[in-house]
Amino acid sequence: MSQRSFFIQLGALSLVTAILIFFLNSLPRLQAYSLLSWISLGAFIALCILMYLAGYRAALSDNKNDFTNAVLVFTVGKMFLAILVIFGYSQLANPPDKLFIIPFFAIYLIYTIFETYFMMKLGRMNA
Repeated sequence: MSQRSFFIQLGALSLVTAILIFFLNSLPRLQAYSLLSWISLGAFIALCILMYLAGYRAALSDNKNDFTNAVLVFTVGKMFLAILVIFGYSQLANPPDKLFIIPFFAIYLIYTIFETYFMMKLGRMNA
């Protein structure tokens, strides 16, 4: 997958996700969590870019284990980071309910699917 193709797809996905966040934040029960939603969107965009760059470099490496290691590190790291964000937000913001999880995990799921897609493409690249 070329960088141009990646960034075009990431931009399109991010636009669609931003529209989804906009409509989710218009729901009265989710309005209080709009800042978390927008910050999550930015964080997942940044993680996608980092993952693509690391995956691209690892896919071109002579050591084929580098790609598997990169995927594993980012997958586990992203899950750990998601748990920290949920726990941290729950403790710091002390929300009245657990509905803040809905927009966060919607964004998490959307970007995880996209990351799986582009990492599969990168994994098929020839050095």
